[in-house]
Amino acid sequence: MDYTSDGDSEVEAYGASTFELLVSGNLKVMSEEGMYRCPFCSHEGKEYSLDDLLQHALGVGAARDLQAKEKADHRALAKYLKSKPAESLFGSLLQPMLTDPQVPQHTRDEQFVWPWMGILVNMPNEFFGKSANRLKEHFSSFHPVKVHPVYNRGSPTRDAVVEFGKDWSGFRNARAFESHFTMKGYSKKCWKEMRCGGTEPVGWMARADDYNSLGAIGELLRKNGDLKTLSDIENDGTNKTDKLMANLACQVKEKEMHLEKLESECNNRSALLDTLMQKREQLEQSYTREILKMRQLSQQNKQRVVDENRKLRSDLQGMMDELCTRNKHIEELSAQSECNSRELELEKQKNALKANHLRLAAVEQQKADENVNKIMERQKREKKAVLGQLLRLRTQLEKKLNLELDIKHLMGKLQVMELKPGGEDSESSKRIDELKEDLSEKITEMNDMESFNQSLITKESKNSDELREAREVLIDALQGLSGTTSSQTQIGIKRMGELDSKAFLNMCKRKFAAEDAKAESAILCSKWQNEIKNPEWNPFKVIMVNGNVLDEVIREDDKKLQELKEHCEEAYAAVTKALTELKEGNGRREPFPELWNYKEGRKAQMMEAVRHALELRKASKAKGKKRR
Repeated sequence: MDYTSDGDSEVEAYGASTFELLVSGNLKVMSEEGMYRCPFCSHEGKEYSLDDLLQHALGVGAARDLQAKEKADHRALAKYLKSKPAESLFGSLLQPMLTDPQVPQHTRDEQFVWPWMGILVNMPNEFFGKSANRLKEHFSSFHPVKVHPVYNRGSPTRDAVVEFGKDWSGFRNARAFESHFTMKGYSKKCWKEMRCGGTEPVGWMARADDYNSLGAIGELLRKNGDLKTLSDIENDGTNKTDKLMANLACQVKEKEMHLEKLESECNNRSALLDTLMQKREQLEQSYTREILKMRQLSQQNKQRVVDENRKLRSDLQGMMDELCTRNKHIEELSAQSECNSRELELEKQKNALKANHLRLAAVEQQKADENVNKIMERQKREKKAVLGQLLRLRTQLEKKLNLELDIKHLMGKLQVMELKPGGEDSESSKRIDELKEDLSEKITEMNDMESFNQSLITKESKNSDELREAREVLIDALQGLSGTTSSQTQIGIKRMGELDSKAFLNMCKRKFAAEDAKAESAILCSKWQNEIKNPEWNPFKVIMVNGNVLDEVIREDDKKLQELKEHCEEAYAAVTKALTELKEGNGRREPFPELWNYKEGRKAQMMEAVRHALELRKASKAKGKKRR
């Protein structure tokens, strides 16, 4: 409740000056006995505890029928009492046993029973033999912790021991308890001199003589407490504080070491991420170069097909013109000689038949051109779709890398925030919760991206399977059209992983007679082909870069290959070439057919193979027409 928000300027002016007097100490709130008094209601002479005085100040400050100055004074007192515990909170945490400045020096050397205790004798009849809680409620203004009734040989007495706790507030309450009876004239001295009579109780604070006394009270004090001076208690508190500070310093040192370790790990991860980013850039550059190369090659193939079609049309037109010229010449000859008219008619029919065949060939050529154009358009669309998928995969890869980077940075920040000293305040907790929420969102987003990438990879795998099946069908078709393929044709079928027998024949010719060389070379070639097919022989080694598999290459220290290399370099090259071709063919150990461009010494593209198949089909039709 903030009283300074009242619109009455007069109350605010009074309250500000009164608050300054309370803070400076010119107005006293605590008495020498450790009790609190209202400095503005001193005529009443009433003593309060801290909570009771605060309630008193709040009640008077909120009253409507009092003068402005009185209300302002009590509001300033309430504000001062509210701020006082907050100011001493940190000090009480580190030093739970501070010196009481109001205790005189002779009292500091005096021994008291600790925990602080008060002795109550000559209790009224209304409390005799009753529960200790009733007596505790009766003296609740002194905030007792516990009340111990005194028994003598199992029978209750009119005496009791009141316990006030172990802290300084308990000491003040015990002194206030003693002062209460002293002011009424019922002190320990009075009780000893036997000058107090009647039924009034007598009370005082337990000291060394009470602790060492004979009887039930002394026995109860020795059972529940010890004798200590105020200096002893202060030293115990100081020692505990020093131990607490040393323990906290050790914990802070451990946290700092752990924090340094986390920072080092974070730096290492950042360096790894930088390396990954550089590798990604290199992959992007390589990908860009491959795309440009594919586009240039596609453009060249397209231009070559167009040029070949133009040449064919030009040749066809020339043949048509030649036929027309011959027809005119025949007509001229028929006019000159009627006797040869029948032969000329037959020649005309033959020429007409040839012209018809040429027209049909032109139609077939046009259909073939249309098919080639359709195939090229379809290939163009497929390339575009593949490029789109690659671009999407590239974008998703970048997003994934960025998300992983964000997640690792967030995890690093979260660990640092959790391990920072003093990180338990509300602001740090709120920041940690925000970082956890961001981390959860990033992880969810990365999982969604993984699902999307998986669907793209599945689609890409499906397209690759379809392309592989189409390639296998085309290989079967070419084998059916061209029969056995030789290296003299530009496009054909090559058996990948099959040894070149010429290398072994040349080696055997140097070691054996001419009549035995061929048989020995066949045996050696078959032997090494079986060695290549053997799955237990693995003449490859793995190249690792930064913990990742980069490539597999031929082991130069393989014993079998070393022996072969010592006998013949050409045979060694043939075997290593066959092994490399099989390794590139997904690790198969059996020779397999593959579309091959013999002119350029590489795998043939689908467009080249389709064009070659159309040419073979045309040649096959032309042979069929000649036979007819």
